[in-house]
Amino acid sequence: MRILTLMLFVVLACSVDSNAQKNKDIDGLYYWKVLQDVNYRSNFDKETGEILYEPVFGKKVLKLDGKKIFVKGYIIPADMSGGKMTLSAFPYSSCYFCGGAGPESVIEVDADGPIIYRMDKPITLQGVLKLNKEDPLRLIYILEEATYYKAK
Repeated sequence: MRILTLMLFVVLACSVDSNAQKNKDIDGLYYWKVLQDVNYRSNFDKETGEILYEPVFGKKVLKLDGKKIFVKGYIIPADMSGGKMTLSAFPYSSCYFCGGAGPESVIEVDADGPIIYRMDKPITLQGVLKLNKEDPLRLIYILEEATYYKAK
C-alpha cells in the first residue's frame, strides 16, 4: 500500500511540474516571480561617503542572466528617448517608484525600436535579460534588445 501511495504521489508531482512549465510559457508573469529571488547587501562607498545596496541574486535569477525572456507588465514613463523606458510588474499607481513594490518589480528596457503603449494597460515584451551587478545608477534588471513579444 505504501508503494502504491508513493507511486501515486510521484505521478501527481510530475504532472503538476509539467503544467507549471507550460504555464510559464503562456502567462508572461512567470519571470516576475523568479525575479523576486534577490536580496541586498549594504556596502559603504568611501569615495562618496554613501551606503550603497548591492543586489545579491539567487540561483534562479542567475540562470536567466543573458537569456531571452518575455515579461508582461506596464510601461512607466521615463526618459524614452533612444528606446529606453521602464517596465513594471504593477500599474503606475503601485509601481516601485510610486507605491509599495520593490526594485525587483521593475526592469529597465533598452528597446530595439519604438514601443507604443497605453498607460495602465499591460504589454508583453521580449528581450535578453541582463543582471546589473555594477552600476548603482541603473536598475538591477535590464531587458536588452527588447521588442514586442510574439507568441509562437
